[in-house]
Amino acid sequence: MTLTALWKPVLLYTGLLGLLTVGTVYLTTYSGLFILGLAAVGLLLAVLNGGTTSPTSLGGVENSDEGATEFETTGLVLQSNTDVPLRLTLLLYGVGVFLWSIVVLFTLTGTLV
Repeated sequence: MTLTALWKPVLLYTGLLGLLTVGTVYLTTYSGLFILGLAAVGLLLAVLNGGTTSPTSLGGVENSDEGATEFETTGLVLQSNTDVPLRLTLLLYGVGVFLWSIVVLFTLTGTLV
């Protein structure tokens, strides 16, 4: 995935959905404790999905000549996917929830219960 293809998921998950989540919690509770808990959940999502190891393979079978035809005929070969991976989605959503929670905590401190 190229960096130019990331602008849409960043705007959607970090900007829009993070704002909607924090805004909904704020408008329904007006509680600083809930916003603080939401910031912790967002940070946890970002941290747990931010770190990743190298991509796994099928044990090197797809690179060998004997196993490649077997996996191609059964349909188990991984296809290229243009969708946003779940880990990246959760990372961007977690960052958005955390950042918007911090913004709400610092800007709307007087209105929180």
